[in-house]
Amino acid sequence: MIRALESRPPADADALAERFGTPLWVFDGHRLAAEAEAFCAAWGPNDVVAYSMKANPLVGVVERFARAGTWTEVASGFEYRVARRAGVAGERIVFNGPLKTDDDLERALGEGATVIADGAGQVRALVRLAGSASSSARVGLRVSPPDTADTDRFGLAARALPAAARMLARAGLPVTGLHVHLGAYQLGPVADGPPVRSVTVRYPVPVERFAEAARHVRLLAQRIGSIEWLDLGGGGPAAAAVGPYREAVEDALGPDRPPLILEPGRALVRDAGWLLVRVVDRRGRGRVVVDAGITQVPCVLWRRSPVMPASPRSGSLRPTDLLGPLCLQHDIIAREVDLPPLRPGDLVWLGQTGAYAAAQASPFIHLRPGAVMVEGGRAAVLRVREGDDEALAAQADAVALPTAQTVGSR
Repeated sequence: MIRALESRPPADADALAERFGTPLWVFDGHRLAAEAEAFCAAWGPNDVVAYSMKANPLVGVVERFARAGTWTEVASGFEYRVARRAGVAGERIVFNGPLKTDDDLERALGEGATVIADGAGQVRALVRLAGSASSSARVGLRVSPPDTADTDRFGLAARALPAAARMLARAGLPVTGLHVHLGAYQLGPVADGPPVRSVTVRYPVPVERFAEAARHVRLLAQRIGSIEWLDLGGGGPAAAAVGPYREAVEDALGPDRPPLILEPGRALVRDAGWLLVRVVDRRGRGRVVVDAGITQVPCVLWRRSPVMPASPRSGSLRPTDLLGPLCLQHDIIAREVDLPPLRPGDLVWLGQTGAYAAAQASPFIHLRPGAVMVEGGRAAVLRVREGDDEALAAQADAVALPTAQTVGSR
């Protein structure tokens, strides 16, 4: 049985804030490695754990997981290039995503990556580019989950798989794997009903869905006949809670199941990341303004994150709102959290922000924070705080552009 890892913020918040400023993403390198190693141990020795880097694409994070023994799952050409920059070999990359250019596919095939075709268009592109594939390249097909087959926008319909597999085999790229991804993000109706739909997050994905998906791909694999591995995607829990998932999947696949690919993202990085913020103002009793808002931690819009003062003050706990610095009424990163009295200058940790925070942050009104990794008593810069030069570098001076009359004129 794998025990859950203790979640606590890094030490020396004052020193980190003084050296790097706030707001600041802080990642615990030891915790990242421990989560990855525990997750690998929770599955079988022939199974592959591929860190889903969309959860956090910082080069240093990807590199730290790779050193801990994971492969890397990418969902775009950009992510593929980040993984390679982090030192991940092509043969240890799983390439997913609905948009892969010919250049992306040619490089991935040539470097021996596992390429998952997401749709008929990508099947045709792989056939066209088959000559660029190295002997170690592997090709798989993504299929829609059985319970969302009519609404899922990814993958191929089950009825299209045999024909796709035949096309690829004739081109010299036999399909050896099937991929299904359940995911925590789903579309559901808002309170007023259709046609507007809202995003809901259910994490981890229920174990029953994993079992049903495993049975689904097992039957499809039997229909195709050349399948050597199955990719069950991500959405599952951290290592300490994997046990029931592995048991359900093995029951669904049988004792002679093929090797699996698992794609954890949030499960590996969420609890290893913290956002350090500083109180900058007060708005009456139980309401303070901090220097990071929902553009830096969008996850707080649908879930609560742990909040912990870096140096608690004395005084009775009181329900406290942490208001962000944006000109938006809904810019609130924590609501009614029991905290001691806070004053301007105090530092506060916001936990469980390792996943989908730095990755989705935007420079709306305020620029993006820096990021560091702490391990062994040392702090290494993962990302320099965004400055004016970086934010404005891609913008052009309007007076230097051609006039509307000259653009496209004949």
